[in-house]
Amino acid sequence: MTNFGTFITASTISLAALVAAQGAMAADKLTVQLNWTADSAHLGFAVAQEDGIYAEHDLEVTLVEGRGSSVAAQLVATGQVDLGYADTGATLNVAAKGAPIKIISTIWKSGQFGIQSLAESGISAPADLVGKKLAVSPGSAMLPLIPVFLKANDISEDDVEIVSASESAFLGLLTSGQVDAVSQTPENIVVPLAAQGIDADNMYFYDNGVPIASLSLVAREDMIAEKGDVLARFIAATAEGWQKAMDDPDDAIADLLKVFPETENSEASLKQASVYSFASVCPGGTGDTIGVTPPETWEEMFSVMTTAMEMPSEKPVTTYYTNDLVPDEPVSCP
Repeated sequence: MTNFGTFITASTISLAALVAAQGAMAADKLTVQLNWTADSAHLGFAVAQEDGIYAEHDLEVTLVEGRGSSVAAQLVATGQVDLGYADTGATLNVAAKGAPIKIISTIWKSGQFGIQSLAESGISAPADLVGKKLAVSPGSAMLPLIPVFLKANDISEDDVEIVSASESAFLGLLTSGQVDAVSQTPENIVVPLAAQGIDADNMYFYDNGVPIASLSLVAREDMIAEKGDVLARFIAATAEGWQKAMDDPDDAIADLLKVFPETENSEASLKQASVYSFASVCPGGTGDTIGVTPPETWEEMFSVMTTAMEMPSEKPVTTYYTNDLVPDEPVSCP
């Protein structure tokens, strides 16, 4: 009897272990190619990973640091990764050349591109740029947006002196007074100036007539068709990760440093940059829906891209994105 009881007990344990193992095996694996090395743009992913949100959605996710948005989009297009996290403009350029990819969720719903100036410059609105010197890097993504930005704010291109300069020189040009403003991102200008004890201001293009989304989730069309449920769970879990990151930025930064221990970003710089990252996730503020750009905003973005960024207009914008996989119950900004 003892041996039989032992056999029953062992069998029960084995069965439980088998069930547990099958449960673990049931998790869907996804490899996600990020746009760049880990920074504040990845806080929501780190929280979802470290706090078990992906696991709760039955996902086993591998986050891979990247080498640029175009590379990430191309890796998705060629099937080398399951998902990509890439700039919207770069993704649409790859898709417009025939790559079978679509944007399935916009995470940074507003782009970080804009105009930065020293606080003492008195530049707080687009009209304040009249008669000023604005540094723009040749070949940058910002350059074609400057005329659109000026036109949207009723400013003649003749009223602003555009200074062509390398982005690496922007901080020196500003602090030396050789230019009044530069066109970059607040993370690359405002944050490092703050570290030097210098106050600087930022104006987003997005808030001033140029509505362009930035970092988005990208998937192949066949992946969307065959594994739409898996992708939908990833989108929901990632949105929940961002929501939790905004609720507790310090914990989110701690999570990012655990998931990406090799990052060169300090805790302090991540804290400063997180403010801008969260603003890009939730440009509409409290109650805005994380990860979803409505069709009318997509139409506005596409108009800018096809007129100012040389994006071909033969295909409708719905060719390049879908909102079919975003959560039915919106994940809202806190």
